[in-house]
Amino acid sequence: MKRFMIKILLTFSLMPFSAAMANKIVINYDFDAVSPFYQDTAIVVQNKQGIPYVGLINTVGEFILPPQKHIEIKAFNEGLAPIRIDQRWGFIDTSGQIVIPAIFKKLTSFNEGLAAVLEEDKWGFINTKGEWVISPRFDKADIFQEGKAAVKQYGSWGFIDEQGRWVVQAKFRDTKRFSGGLAAVKTNDGWGYVDTQGHIVITPKYDTVYSFNEQRALVSNNQSWRFISQDGTLLNDKEYEHAQPFSEGKAVVMHNGKYGYIDIQGNELVSPLYDNAWSYRDGLARVEKAGKVGYLDATGKLVIEPQYKWGQSFQEGLAAVTLDYWDYGYINQRGELVIPPQYDDAKPFNNGLAPVKHEGKWGYVSFD
Repeated sequence: MKRFMIKILLTFSLMPFSAAMANKIVINYDFDAVSPFYQDTAIVVQNKQGIPYVGLINTVGEFILPPQKHIEIKAFNEGLAPIRIDQRWGFIDTSGQIVIPAIFKKLTSFNEGLAAVLEEDKWGFINTKGEWVISPRFDKADIFQEGKAAVKQYGSWGFIDEQGRWVVQAKFRDTKRFSGGLAAVKTNDGWGYVDTQGHIVITPKYDTVYSFNEQRALVSNNQSWRFISQDGTLLNDKEYEHAQPFSEGKAVVMHNGKYGYIDIQGNELVSPLYDNAWSYRDGLARVEKAGKVGYLDATGKLVIEPQYKWGQSFQEGLAAVTLDYWDYGYINQRGELVIPPQYDDAKPFNNGLAPVKHEGKWGYVSFD
C-alpha cells in the first residue's frame, strides 16, 4: 500500500501544473447534496435525522431560502424553479420568493415563457405570473419549443401554438419536440418527421429516432443506426452499432465494438479505436482506451493522453479528473492540473463555481 501511494504521489508530481494553480473553497462543506449554480442561486440539501431539508444559497454560501423539510425544488429555467410543498407544485424565483403558489398536482419547467400544469386531471399552460394562457383541456402536455408544444387529446398527439391553436392535428401515436423546424412523429408504420404545418416530410419508417440536431438526425432500424439530413437523405453509406447526436459538428459512432467520430458531412474524423467516447464539449472530446481517460481536440488529435481513471467532459474550460478514484482535481484544456487532486468527488464548473465533496459533505470551489 505504501509503495502504491508513493507511486500515485509521484505520478501527480510529474503532471504539468499551471502557474495559475487555484484552490479556493468559497462555500464550505456543509451540504449533503447540491446543484450547479443557476446565475447566482443553487439548490442545497441538508439531512437532519434522516429528513432532507431543502434550501437555496447565493454565491457566497448565504441562505436565500433557509432549509425546510417536506419541500422539493427542481432545476431553475428562465428564472423560475418548480417547488413542491405538501404534495403540490408551484414556482420559486432566484430570490427565494414563491411567485406562483403551490396548487398544482404536476407541472413542467418554464420554457419560452410558458409552463404546462395539471389541474383536475387536465393539462393547460400558464405564464410566469401564474395566469392561464391555455385552459386545461389536454390529457398530457410537453414544454414549448420553437413556438409549439406537443399535447395529447383523445388518445392521440399533436402540436399547438402559444395561443392554444392546433398547428399539427392530434393524430399521432407519439411525438418529440420541434427542433430545426421539424418534429419526429410516430404512426403505425414507425417514426418519421413533420414540418411546422404538419406535413409529413420524412416518411414514417424507423424503429427509433432522435430529434434533429445541427441539421442531422439519428435514426435506427433493426438496431442499426444511421444519420439523415433534413430532406431525409442518408448522410453517408455507413451503418453503426451505436451513435450519439451531433455536437459541435461531430458525432460519436461505434463500429465493431469501438468508438470513433464523424464530421457533419459524414466523413470519418477519428477511426473507431476507443473503448468509449463522449460527445464534444468546449472543443474537446473525452475518450477511453485501456481503462484510461484522455481528450481529443476538434481535429480529432489526441491532445491529452489517456491517463486518468475517470474524467468528465470540459465545461467552462476545466474538467474534473482522478488518477485513483479517491482524489479528484481539475485540469485545463492544455492538460495542466490547475486545482490539485483533493476531493472525494467533483462536478463540472457552472457560472464560475463547481460542487466538490470532502468527507461526505458538499461545498463549492472557484477558479479565478
